[in-house]
Amino acid sequence: MTNPKQTGSYYTPSILSDFLTNHLFENYLQEETISILEPCCGDGRFLRSLFNLRNLKNYSEVRIEIVDINAVELEKALNICNTHQDSHVTVFSSNADYLKFHSADQKKYSLIIGNPPYIKKSLLTESQIELCKNVYHKAGVHFSSIKNIWPAFLINSVMNLDNNGILCLILPAEILQVKYSERIRKYLLSAFERIEIFAFNELIFKKTLQDVIVLIGIKKVSKKQKQGVSFYQVETLNDLKELKFTEKNNNVHRKSLEKWTNYILLPDELEFIDKLKQVLKPVRYYCEKAEAGIVTGANQYFVVNDEIVKRYRLRRLCKPLISKGSLIQNKIKITRQDVSSLQQSGIPVNFIHFGDKRRAEFGKYAQKYIQAGEEQHLHERYKCRLRKNWYHVPSVWVSEGMFVKRCHLHPKLLINDAEVYVSDSFYRVNMKHEFAMADLVFSFYNTLTFILAELEGRYYGGGVLELTPNEFKNLAVPYYGNVSENQLNHLELMFRSKTDIENILNYTDNIVLKSVLKLGKAEIKKLGLIYGKLVERRLKRKTADEK
Repeated sequence: MTNPKQTGSYYTPSILSDFLTNHLFENYLQEETISILEPCCGDGRFLRSLFNLRNLKNYSEVRIEIVDINAVELEKALNICNTHQDSHVTVFSSNADYLKFHSADQKKYSLIIGNPPYIKKSLLTESQIELCKNVYHKAGVHFSSIKNIWPAFLINSVMNLDNNGILCLILPAEILQVKYSERIRKYLLSAFERIEIFAFNELIFKKTLQDVIVLIGIKKVSKKQKQGVSFYQVETLNDLKELKFTEKNNNVHRKSLEKWTNYILLPDELEFIDKLKQVLKPVRYYCEKAEAGIVTGANQYFVVNDEIVKRYRLRRLCKPLISKGSLIQNKIKITRQDVSSLQQSGIPVNFIHFGDKRRAEFGKYAQKYIQAGEEQHLHERYKCRLRKNWYHVPSVWVSEGMFVKRCHLHPKLLINDAEVYVSDSFYRVNMKHEFAMADLVFSFYNTLTFILAELEGRYYGGGVLELTPNEFKNLAVPYYGNVSENQLNHLELMFRSKTDIENILNYTDNIVLKSVLKLGKAEIKKLGLIYGKLVERRLKRKTADEK
């Protein structure tokens, strides 16, 4: 396998590997005899940094074990070892899958260091999935399903450490925030007396757009060293050359807002948010439904522009549909005019909704279009082949409102005045009869709810914020049930005139937060500063006090 997505192989910059090896050897590895394991050595980035250490000669014996599934890359790593002939350093190599290697390897190590692969379940073999399950079973960490291979590498490595062992791995930032990582975070807290996490305001692996952190776990610390969890914020990799980074706050032992991404906030800031959140109801309290939008299985085929509709004479089968949040920027209300404008611009907004019937019951042009889909092998796609008739898309209904699943600058909840359908880039929202969609949308645009979206959602490289259906439904909203038509229209005008979000929140906060939570100017200002910290961190921009 040479495709990086299949092997999860994205190699560590030398600045980072040099810094980490220096940091660990200067501060933690004090024994005379040490053993090191790199479970996925790749072409030997960490090995090169290890051999370049000045104080490596201070150890009486150094035993290094390197493992990699790729024989070609392993050979590159061994070539590095061959250029450094030290009598007190012994190197062993294994061309193997680390998870399989570990099942036969009973040795324990002083240090395990590396950059584990990031491979989604869909790209894992059945054998790899079974190996992951075996690791979790042995560690007593139970998951309902396998999401990726990196958690197994992490947990396996923890079990491979000796009693004074140290772990240093580069991991996806999702370990700090996603729900399925919660068990891993608890496992780490029980395994190590001290944990260090280095987060970066720079994308380390730019080809992947995957945010990463460095996790260092120390099983036992000296009396002079701190226990608990320390977070460090690094602006650029070059800052590691001069040890320029900022230690942030330790908030991981809190019972609420327990995702580790809250480290950037002070304890009193989190307590302030907690206190406000406790008196509010979540989105789910006001909604009858809040579900994913329409899953076509092939948007480019099912959602088309007018040219395709005319060519195949499909107008009778079409329904208006918005497929992406980027098509409805600067709005809180979608009108029929908005949809018509997109249509006239040639944007695909025509959803072809074939009925659930035999193709022979359709006209000849519709049959030709179904045939065109099969020539593209769309009927073989996972979602399509599960259907009785692959071309019939189920769960098609119009919602009162829509929430954009992934956003950039801020979360978006909109009123569906156009009665347009939406794809699974949105969550469809219908209200309980005693509440109004317009009231929920107006109330949603406040700084406190935006803060909670940052803390309870997850973010990705490039600054994308995503909320799962449950995370969205659990967002606390100070519901203001007396929104006037003038207030709603004014908010809509602000969005359509591209007013910046700070001014928009200033307008809504002074209505919603003052009325519902009785907050004063100082408290609203405090929320604004907290929100600024979180957004700047996600978008990887410096806050005002760091510039």
